[in-house]
Amino acid sequence: MSESTRDRWLSIGMSVLLHGTLIALLGVGIWHFRHPTPPKTLSIDATVVDARTLKGVGVAPTPTPTPKLAPPQTVPPAPAQPVQGPPPPSPSEQAMREQAAREEAQHQAAAQQELLAREQAKQAQEEAAAKAAAKAVAARKTQEAQAAAQAKRLEQAQKRAEEKRVAEARKKAEAAKLAAAKKRAEEKKLAAAKKLAEEKALAAQRAAAARAARVAELQQSIQADERAAAASGALASWTSEIQSRIQDAWIKPPTAKKGLKCVLNVSLVPGGAVTGVSLGQCNGDDAVRQSIQTAVYNASPLPAPPDNIAFPHQLIITFEPSN
Repeated sequence: MSESTRDRWLSIGMSVLLHGTLIALLGVGIWHFRHPTPPKTLSIDATVVDARTLKGVGVAPTPTPTPKLAPPQTVPPAPAQPVQGPPPPSPSEQAMREQAAREEAQHQAAAQQELLAREQAKQAQEEAAAKAAAKAVAARKTQEAQAAAQAKRLEQAQKRAEEKRVAEARKKAEAAKLAAAKKRAEEKKLAAAKKLAEEKALAAQRAAAARAARVAELQQSIQADERAAAASGALASWTSEIQSRIQDAWIKPPTAKKGLKCVLNVSLVPGGAVTGVSLGQCNGDDAVRQSIQTAVYNASPLPAPPDNIAFPHQLIITFEPSN
C-alpha cells in the first residue's frame, strides 16, 4: 500500500474514532439529563413524644391491635412489639425538600449544559483540526501527485532521449556495417578479379612452359634418336671388333659344331682389361664353353669404345664364330 493510501485510511480512522467518542459523550449527557440524581435528604434529629404531652390534653391511647390467636402450643408465643418509624415530614420540610430537589435539578441541568457546550466546542475544535489535517493531507497529496507527475514527465523525456540516442547509434552502426559490407564486397570482387588474372597468367605461363617443354622434349627425342642411331652404329662396330678379337683368340675344340652361338657376360675395367667372364645361353658343351671363356681372357685388353659411347663395366656379347 502506498503512503497516500495509508494516510487516507489513518484520517478516516481518526475521524470515525472522534465522532464515536462525541456520540458516546452526548448519550451519557442526555441520560444524566433525563435521570437526574435524587436530591439529598436532610437528616433531622427528633424525639418522638406523645401528643398529650404537647397539648396537655388527654388523648386516648392508640388501641393495640388484637393479635390473632395462635394454635394451642405448649409454650405461649411472645407478644408482638409495635413497629415505630420516623414521622412523616411536615409541610415546611416537604417544601424545603422540593426546593432542594429543584435547585439540584437546575444545578444538574446547568452542569449538563456546560458539559454539552464543552463537548460541542471540543467537537468543533476536533472537526476543525480534522479538516485542517485533511486539507494538509490533500495539499501534501497534491504536491506529491504534482511531484510524481513532474518526475514521470522527466522520466519520459529521459526515456525518449535515450531511445533517440539508441536509435541514432543503431542507425550509425547499421550504416557503418553496410559500408563495411560494401567495402568487403568490393575487396572480394577485386581479389577475385586479381586471382582470376593471376590464374590466367599462370595458365598462360604453364601453357607456354608446356609448349616449350614439348618442343624441348621433341628436340631431345630427336637428338637422342640421333645419338642412339650413331651410338648404335658405333656400338655395333665396336662389338664386331671385340667379337673378331675373341674369335682370333679362340682355339676351336673338336666338339665345336657348326652354328655355335653363345651369349657372353664380360666384366671390364677402364682400359679394356677383362675381369670376369660368364656364359649365358649357349649351345656348346663344356669344352666349348671353357674354350670361349679362355679366348675372352686371351683377347684382353679389349679395344676401347668410341668417344660417343660411355665405357661399360659390363658388356654383353653374342659369340657366333664364322667357322
